[in-house]
Parts: sequence; structure tokens; C-alpha cells
Amino acid sequence: MSAPGKPWITANQVTLARLVLMPLTSWLIYRAAFSGQNWYFWVALAFGTLIGFTDFIDGMLARKYGPTVLGGLIDPIADKVFIAFAYAPFADIGMVPAWACSLMFVREFFVTALRSAYEQRSLSLKTSYLAKAKTWTQMQGIGVMLLFPLIGEQRLMTGILIFGLAAPLVAMAGLWLFKRKFWRGALAMSGSFIALLAVHLYGDPRVSMAAIMIGVVAITWVSGLDYFLIGWRQLRGRGDFALADGVRLIGGVAVPALLFTVQVETNAPAWTILTILPLELAVGGLDNLLSHHRKATGALQWGARVIGISVLLAAALILPAHAVALSIAAAALSVVGVTAEFIRGSDYYMDARIRNKALRESKLTKDPGASSAS
Repeated sequence: MSAPGKPWITANQVTLARLVLMPLTSWLIYRAAFSGQNWYFWVALAFGTLIGFTDFIDGMLARKYGPTVLGGLIDPIADKVFIAFAYAPFADIGMVPAWACSLMFVREFFVTALRSAYEQRSLSLKTSYLAKAKTWTQMQGIGVMLLFPLIGEQRLMTGILIFGLAAPLVAMAGLWLFKRKFWRGALAMSGSFIALLAVHLYGDPRVSMAAIMIGVVAITWVSGLDYFLIGWRQLRGRGDFALADGVRLIGGVAVPALLFTVQVETNAPAWTILTILPLELAVGGLDNLLSHHRKATGALQWGARVIGISVLLAAALILPAHAVALSIAAAALSVVGVTAEFIRGSDYYMDARIRNKALRESKLTKDPGASSAS
């Protein structure tokens, strides 16, 4: 069978388009909150659904035409950044509890830091199915939460929830009939809608929204138990826990916790939070890749960025009159530091090392005497 031809658009181009368009989702949410016009929320919901759907498209293209190192890096980053651009504005305008968002992102940062420590030591830890489904749970959670204030009508919302619990079961049955594949994720999705329907019938949309957020946070943390229980034990058992690991773990807790506290307790501009949170999530993914190649940044350089950001954010809380300037300084530090990391690691995610190796091998094939002459 011949190899598939060159696609009109690559998986990486789809993923990069998702990343570029994601801030528009946040803008629409803020626009709806400040203008009082709910149609902005509807557009944000439709746009967010479209962005989520493109995750299937780039996955399909990657499977058909082959994955790349860059794609393996930016695809999970795009998922996390999307969650950041969706949840942070809702926490800011009070539609979801800021403490719950903070807990959710502390888990994301902390597990990413642990993963870097494992990669540096070649420790293997199989990702659970729940961890794989966690991102989609977060995406669906924010979408369903948004429907409650938008629809309002009890019976219509009940019908939507019934459809939500039935659709995965129908899809699971169809997949089994036509491909003899069992989609166990459908049971989890339907189960969550059944639980939500029970809460919804209580009659208070605020209770339903709180229940969704608590459920999302719970699944997010439960999905990381393998890292906390098994992986941490493996890491401690080696006896080589280093300062660089400690700096990453401290930053993984401090940065997201301080970001959401500054967001709700001060007049810091929203754009500073929406700059730092996605950038630090993205650089965590890069750090995992560089740790795998034993090229991770040392404790001093990593700590200068994350501890510096944490100190500036803490100062914004202590000195609220200067919160604007301090949060801008923290955002600038994040931009400079993260940019430097991506420039430093470009050879590893742009496949430059692989291309250079192939070029050297090609030259040796054409000129067998080249290696002996050098």
C-alpha cells in the first residue's frame, strides 16, 4: 500500500490554529459579563465546542500521516491552555469558585513537575484511563455549566441532560455493533450525567453548577493519584531528589494558587493572569520533553522564573495598591523566561536533531570516505 499523499493541512497547523484562537474564547466570556448580553456566552460556547472538535481533527491527521515531535509537544499543551482560557475568566467573573479552579490547576502544575522528575530518571509510570479522559471531562464540565444560566428553563435543561446521558450509550452500542470495540468511557460519561440529573432535579441551578465544578475538580485530582502514590514513592526510593525537583514542585503549587488569589482579591488586569497561566502550562510540557532528553533547565534558571513570579504575585496581595504594576511585572517575567526556554529547546521539538542526523547519514551514503577522512 502506498503512503498517503501530502495533506492540505497538517495536524500541527490545526493545533497551532487552536492555540492562536483560544484567547477569543476568554474575550467573549468577559464581553458577555461586562455587557450583560448573553448572546456572547452562546458564541463563546459554540466557539469553544468548535475548538474542542478540532482536537479530533488533528488527532485523525496525526494518525493518518504520522506524528511529529512538535505535535507530541503542542497537542497536550493546547488542551491545557484551552482549559486555562475557559476556566480563568469564569473564576474571575464569579461563575465558578476561584478556589476550585486553583485546586484544579495546582494538580496540573504539580503533576507536570513530577513528570519531569520521572523523565529525568527514566522512571516509567503508565497513565490511567481516567487521566486520559480528564481533559475532556474538564472541557465538557465548563460547557454544561454555561448552559444552566443560559437556558434557565427547568424542563428544557432536564431534556438536555437526559440526551447527554443517552448519547454516549448509543454511541457505545453503535461502536460495538459495527467495529466490535467497547468504549468504556461512555459509561463514565453517562454516569456523570445521571449524577448531575439527580442534582438538577433539586431545582437550584447554582447547586447544579457547584456540583459540576466539584465533580470536575475531584476527577482531576483522582486522575493524578498514580503520580502521587506510585510515582512519588518511586521517586523517593531513589534517594536522589534534587534542588531542581524541589523548585519545580514548589512553583507548581505556588504559581497557580497565587494567580487565582490575585485574580479575585486585587484589581490586577485579567490579561496578566491569562498570560502567565497558559505560558507556564506550556513551558511545563516543554520541560517534560527536555527532561526526557536530559536537557532540562537547572534549578537556578527555573527557580529565577517561577519563584520570581511567585514573589511578585505575593507582593501584589500584600501591596494591593501596586497590584497592577506587580502583576504586569510577573507577566513580563513569564513571557521572557518561557520564550527563552522554547528558544533553548527548539532543536528537540522542531526535529532539527533528527533532520541533521538524517542529513549526515545521507552524506555518508553518498561519500563513504567522508567519515574516514574527517
